[in-house]
Order: sequence, then C-alpha cells, then structure tokens
Amino acid sequence: MGKELLFESYVLLFDIEITLVNIIEKEMTTHYGHLWRQIFFAEGGTQLCDNLPLLFRLNLLQDIFTDHELHDLCILSDIKNALNQQTTISRGDFDHLKYFSHQLNRKKFLSLSI
Repeated sequence: MGKELLFESYVLLFDIEITLVNIIEKEMTTHYGHLWRQIFFAEGGTQLCDNLPLLFRLNLLQDIFTDHELHDLCILSDIKNALNQQTTISRGDFDHLKYFSHQLNRKKFLSLSI
C-alpha cells in the first residue's frame, strides 16, 4: 500500500469516527440528555473503537445500527488496529472503508434531517 493510500485510509477512518459520533450523539442526547458521554464512556476507554462493544449492548444503539452495520464496525476496528500497528491493509479493506464511510454519511444525513 502506497503512502497516498495509507493517508487516505486514515482520512476515511477519521471521517467514519466523526460520522459515528454525530449519529450516536443525536440519539443519545435525545434519550439521555447531555450526560450521555459519561454513560457511554464509563465502561470503555476514551477512543470510539474501544467502545464499539457497547453498541451491541445498549438497546438504543442497537436500534440505530443494523446487524450488518454492527458487523462492519467490528471490521472497522480490525482495520484501525492494523493501521495503528503500521501494517498495510488490503485493497479490499480500503474499499470497505470507502463503502462504509459513504453508508454512514448517508445514515447521518437521514438521521439529522428527521
């Protein structure tokens, strides 16, 4: 994987995490108020990927994301771990990042427009 593709992978991961936070923040603020961050981050670490298992346990968040999207989030964690270890990712993983980023941005647009 060339440096340009590696950089673009990091940009996509950053975009995905921001989009996830926007989607989660809207739903959590609606149901739990502004203390949602303390609820969400109390059990996990400080990085969003550390808290992905919570998405499987919180009923509210299970309603936001489909089972397929939750599975994609697990793949996203694996990709991020590979990039953090400075190992290369496959072209398929890169394409998965692009696809998932597009899907989440569409979901964000739909959820914020309601």
